[in-house]
Amino acid sequence: MRKKTLSLLIGACLMLTGTPIAHAAEPTSVRIARLDIKPECLDAFLIAVKEEMATSLRVEPGVIALYAVADKQDPTKMTFFEMYVDDAAYERHRNTPHFQKYFQTTKDMIARRVLLEAVPVELRDKRTPAAIPPAK
Repeated sequence: MRKKTLSLLIGACLMLTGTPIAHAAEPTSVRIARLDIKPECLDAFLIAVKEEMATSLRVEPGVIALYAVADKQDPTKMTFFEMYVDDAAYERHRNTPHFQKYFQTTKDMIARRVLLEAVPVELRDKRTPAAIPPAK
């Protein structure tokens, strides 16, 4: 059941965006974060995380995609799906000034944090066609 839920989450995240995920470098580092935000901090958290995500995508070539979704019944329960070119890009991301600002700003807003590493199996959306197999 856990694999099915994860597959549905990833599929939903990829379909929510109109941006293709195909890039010159394919992601080899995938991270999933599940955060419970303190209800009284939700608005401030959303401002901080949206700013951090926008900056990361704009200035970090190793960041391929960042997706954030909230539980429909409880918007304080959030899930993040992140794709990086490789593990080194993820480590560089964590050490950027904009990520450190986000981390310091939001650390007391988060009641619970679960971080998961994942392995890409198939990453595709409607705007990214399937790879054409080489001719034999």
